Amino acid sequence: MGLGPSIVMTMSSETDKSYDLNSKKSIFLAPLGGLGEIGMNMMAVVYRKKAIIIDCGLMFPNADEPGVDIIIPRIDFLKDHGIEVIGIILTHGHEDHIGAIPFVIDELGFPPVYGTPFTLALIEERLREAGHLKHTTFEVVHPPQSFSVGDFKIQSIQVTHSVVDSMGLMIETPIGRIIHSGDFKMDQHPIDGKNIDEKRLKDPSIQNLLLMSDSTNVEREGWSRSEEVVGKTFKQLFAEIETGKIIVGVFASNIHRIQQIYDEAVASKRKVSFLGRSMRTNVEIACRLKHLKIDRSNVVDPSDIDSLDAKKIVMIATGTQAEPRSVLYRLSLNDHPETQIHPGDTVILSSRFIPGNERNISHLINNLYRRGAEVIDSDMADVHCSGHAYQDEQIELLKWTKPKFFLPVHGEYRMLVKHLRLAQSVDSHIRGLIAENGDLIELSPERIKKVSQFPAGKVFLDEAAGDIHEELIRDRVKMASTGLVVASLVLHAKKGALIEGPNFDVRGLPTDDLALLEGEVLTMLEDLSKEARTDEVEVKEELRRVTRRFFRKATGTKPVVVPLIYFV
Repeated sequence: MGLGPSIVMTMSSETDKSYDLNSKKSIFLAPLGGLGEIGMNMMAVVYRKKAIIIDCGLMFPNADEPGVDIIIPRIDFLKDHGIEVIGIILTHGHEDHIGAIPFVIDELGFPPVYGTPFTLALIEERLREAGHLKHTTFEVVHPPQSFSVGDFKIQSIQVTHSVVDSMGLMIETPIGRIIHSGDFKMDQHPIDGKNIDEKRLKDPSIQNLLLMSDSTNVEREGWSRSEEVVGKTFKQLFAEIETGKIIVGVFASNIHRIQQIYDEAVASKRKVSFLGRSMRTNVEIACRLKHLKIDRSNVVDPSDIDSLDAKKIVMIATGTQAEPRSVLYRLSLNDHPETQIHPGDTVILSSRFIPGNERNISHLINNLYRRGAEVIDSDMADVHCSGHAYQDEQIELLKWTKPKFFLPVHGEYRMLVKHLRLAQSVDSHIRGLIAENGDLIELSPERIKKVSQFPAGKVFLDEAAGDIHEELIRDRVKMASTGLVVASLVLHAKKGALIEGPNFDVRGLPTDDLALLEGEVLTMLEDLSKEARTDEVEVKEELRRVTRRFFRKATGTKPVVVPLIYFV
């Protein structure tokens, strides 16, 4: 895959250009994604031009990136500097931490991939579909297992998050210990009984040189809600709902949430049906790995739902972000091939609304009401809790680890700033900095400092065409905002005389005065010499100019004009 599209660079005025990637005295940190943004997490930790990659995620496009399916990090830095990637270490199985692997692992030279069983199982099928599975080596990690990757000696740390089998990392390097929190929270009542590994994180035997910590929820005061609270809410709701089916929308990776929904459904004497490809796949994986306990006698096929008593059915489905073609989206349009929503049904949206999706989710909820359903979301009841630490949990981690240096990660710029302030409020002696994608950071026992910048940014992908260059994105945005005009002429090849046209295919613009535009094009042709009228480049340019000028005067916009000239 050629990596030539958009670059988003961070340029700092405080850098030191004198650095040596071969130094025995320094570790270099190269954030390829996830700093200054939410999603696309990817951090290279480099020692003597050999690197481990912590996470390798993707992000999904915004409304101003039309035609893009996914976005992955640009990895030119590693190739441009001759850095050998000796291992990819995955902290957990969310898309923003694993989703880019099938698209970059070949360019990285197929280094071994380290992760917990559930995390590796999630990417196995994707690597198979990409034709990379047979070339990929998986190294299964069971926290608190230790393992070595080159000069890095790593201990996995049990953490709690909204996906099972999550871990943090304690990395012993030749210059000191680095801790990477992964995505975490401190759930005091975790569903599987596995608390964050406080004992190891408090280990006083070695001074922690650096802490890199998840900044996602640093703006939220206090302590995050326990997943146990969500289970109690389901228990209450399932007891209160007496009419119709219950449809619970949830992320397919949230196995603990799925377990609680299943448990409360069975306790209320209801059968359960799993809807959505990713939902069924993840449930199968979680059952196989014993993260999910399901009695198959309590599960019904989606095709049988409408033949059963609606009051005895709980459907667990994907689509809480109103993704096109997702289960909830299709149900809201009465377009699902196996079942439908009927008046009296209740839909519970058990997730947060990801910023940027609010409009689509509002449209989804309106359509669910059109089907006669009642909708309950996290603003109405405790049907969701975050998987990311709030401020008090971040403070605890800082007190446990007592780092010399601090680097906030996984967050937008303001979140990183606030997280560093929080750290220094806990211990004024902590030194740290704010970095973004493209900042090269040198870490030594004495200092942490930005020393350079490198090209870092986004690679836009669609399923059909692969890489989408930035110019194409700009064209699509422009067509959406200013309109499109296809203007065509048929001319005599030798004489340049008009045979047919001009014809106009107009999209997104008023067409009331096209007769005036036709007259201006005819005048333009009359003013051209015979030689010019037989020059395709000349006629195209004049046709484009006249058409754009007309719409600029008529509407104040400059549409994209596609001139088509046919000579016969």
